[in-house]
Amino acid sequence: MITFGLPKGRNLGPARASLAAAGLNLEGLDSSRLRQRFPDQNVLGTPVEVLLLKDWDLPLYVEHGIVDCAIVGSDVLEETQPDVFRPLQLKDGRSRLSLIAETPELPKRSGQLRAATRYPAWAARLLAARNLHVEVIHLTSSIELGPLLDLTDVAVDIVQTGGTLRAHDLHEIEVLATVAPTFVVNRASFHAHRRRLSGLLGALEETETGDD
Repeated sequence: MITFGLPKGRNLGPARASLAAAGLNLEGLDSSRLRQRFPDQNVLGTPVEVLLLKDWDLPLYVEHGIVDCAIVGSDVLEETQPDVFRPLQLKDGRSRLSLIAETPELPKRSGQLRAATRYPAWAARLLAARNLHVEVIHLTSSIELGPLLDLTDVAVDIVQTGGTLRAHDLHEIEVLATVAPTFVVNRASFHAHRRRLSGLLGALEETETGDD
C-alpha cells in the first residue's frame, strides 16, 4: 500500500484531476474525511490510502515518512524547505506570488520598507535577490490589509485572478514567483516503491506536458 497526502483547500481539485488523468482514480473521495482507502484498481497496482491534510502540514508528514508522497503548494515548500524529493509540478491550479501596493509603483520612503506576508523566509529571499532589503512582517491571513491599514508599505501574497486586488484598489507591482501544486515524495519511500511511483510519475508527466 502507498499512502498519499492530499491538500485541503484550493489545491485539492487540481490534484485529484491530475491524478485521475494519470490513472490514479480516487472516485468517491470524501473531502470531509481525514483518512480513506482505495482498492488497487489504479496505475500503481496496489491499494492506496489517502490522508487529507492542511497544505502547511503536508511537508512534515512526507519528510517523516508518515505519507509516502503528496501534492503540496510550491509556496509552502519554498517557505518550509523540507527534505523531500520534488519530481514534478502540475499545470492546473497555478498562481503567482506578487509584490502588491496601493500605488502602481514601489512606494518611496526615507527608511526601510515594510512588507506583509505569510511567507517571511521566502519573501525575504526573493526581495533581497532584487536588492530590496525590507522589514518583513509575518501575517497569517488578510495580507492585503497590511498596506491598506498602513501596517506595512507593501504586501507579498498569492494572486490568482486579481479580483481581491481590484476590489481593494491595490496594484500588482511585480510577479516574484510562480506557485504550483507540486508532487513530492519521501526519499526512502521513493526507493522502496521506485517501480510503482516511477510509473505514476511517467503518466503524470505525459498528462502535464500535453497540449494546453
